[in-house]
Amino acid sequence: MRALNRVARAMLPRPWIPAARQLAVRAGLVRDQPLRYPFWETLHHYPSPRPHYRWGTLCAAFLARQLGYPRISVIEFGVAGGDGLLALEAVAAEAAAAAGIAIHVYGFDSGTGLTKPQDYRDLPQLWAEGDYKMDVARLKSRLKTAQLVLGPVAQTVPQFLAGGPAPIGFVVFDLDLYSSTMDAFGIFRAADEALLPRVTCYFDDIIGYSHSDFNGERLAIADFNRANEMRKISQIYGLRHALRLDQWWTDMMYMFHAFQHPRYQDFDGTNPWREIPLSG
Repeated sequence: MRALNRVARAMLPRPWIPAARQLAVRAGLVRDQPLRYPFWETLHHYPSPRPHYRWGTLCAAFLARQLGYPRISVIEFGVAGGDGLLALEAVAAEAAAAAGIAIHVYGFDSGTGLTKPQDYRDLPQLWAEGDYKMDVARLKSRLKTAQLVLGPVAQTVPQFLAGGPAPIGFVVFDLDLYSSTMDAFGIFRAADEALLPRVTCYFDDIIGYSHSDFNGERLAIADFNRANEMRKISQIYGLRHALRLDQWWTDMMYMFHAFQHPRYQDFDGTNPWREIPLSG
């Protein structure tokens, strides 16, 4: 079976491998990979155009399965044209099948482009009001299961939480502005039942020229942490080493911690090494 996989990877163009493998699984020619954290084998052998979306969603699905949650939510803040939301929809279907749970996908956006930058914290040298408009009708025609949540994030987040969504397990933050990101952080002020105890996060705008600790998403993270004693957002350190991948996105993955969550201290299976016997 491994030899067959190696031959397929050698013969097929890399972008075709995920689709070809799904067809082989459905036909019973190969067995699906187990849902095994930290998923480095999946990332290496079956490349994805958005591995950060895939890894974050797999983490959420793995944690939900280990803790016994039957369904979860994954969210993209900042949809723009919609390629990211389509990718999230696809990887959510993959992760749901692997974990045996339901995954609901949501995309939050104004629908009319970026809001007006308020001050230096919003990086007005990079962004302008109306950037990244969405063709709403075209995107909706492409979506299969994901739901668009349109309007000002400061309003749509509380409305969304009031509707009782499945616990949130993965969030993409791609709103560009400090002010909009702070509004999106309202998702982390939800009641415990609306959140997994740890939520994997991807921050799109934290590296590159002009970005710093004192503006944009990095400043939003710092201000959120200062304002919340028992809920924190922290980078996942050393991820490129754990995944054996020297890729840019591994520096942009973070984790939200709800330390007082009733399930926070439950063993989650991410550490399989329970013994270190004496060598020799």
